[in-house]
Amino acid sequence: ILPNTMLRATPFNPKDVRAILFDLGGTLLHLSYPFFYEQFQERYQYALSEMRFFQAVSCATEAMSQLVQQHQQTTDASRLPIFFETLLTALDLPFELSPDRSTFVQEVILAEHQRSNLWRYLLPDTEAVLKALQPTYRLAMISNSDGRAEALTITHGLRPYLEFVLDSHYVGVEKPDAKIFLLAAEKLGLSPSECVYVGDIYAIDVLGARAAGMNAILLDRTKKMRTDCLVISTLSELLSFF
Repeated sequence: ILPNTMLRATPFNPKDVRAILFDLGGTLLHLSYPFFYEQFQERYQYALSEMRFFQAVSCATEAMSQLVQQHQQTTDASRLPIFFETLLTALDLPFELSPDRSTFVQEVILAEHQRSNLWRYLLPDTEAVLKALQPTYRLAMISNSDGRAEALTITHGLRPYLEFVLDSHYVGVEKPDAKIFLLAAEKLGLSPSECVYVGDIYAIDVLGARAAGMNAILLDRTKKMRTDCLVISTLSELLSFF
């Protein structure tokens, strides 16, 4: 039996769902906590806790959602430096970054991201959730990415659970544009209303999916109260719903 709060926030019947589509970064793969831990430990002898790190990630993610709602012309690439600077601010670290935050973002964080996509941290329950859902639902992915989304799913063992990976780099359109969600539904041969999209940025994932006629679920570790959509704090919560 679902909690009452979950039922109130759910505008669709799980029995009508035939496919579940996932975001990649922040949903199936997460920002690399080990990389940030090593950087702060090596440079500042500061032990960054995983809880504090992901609380800051949630703050930065919410800021990106607000940015998209205010400035819809932004792109995933243009938002990336802003995201990381916002993340560093949200961490509220007990020292000053040297020489400054922007330089640290450009020379350390973005340089590493270019070398190896930083959304590469696989949480222990992720594969188990996909494995549990796959017998009943068709699974696929839509990602705002730079051409590396599918390779990441292969590296981390997620690709066998997904029918396809739509990478915005190759299809030429980014979320929240409804076109990329409609393209996914077309590839599945399903009506958008038969699909549910799971992602971590409200303005991109929830509003984008809805614009295409899909239902949406927001993954938010802080589980902020939103009355217009189902919010989960961990991917494994999907199994109590579907």
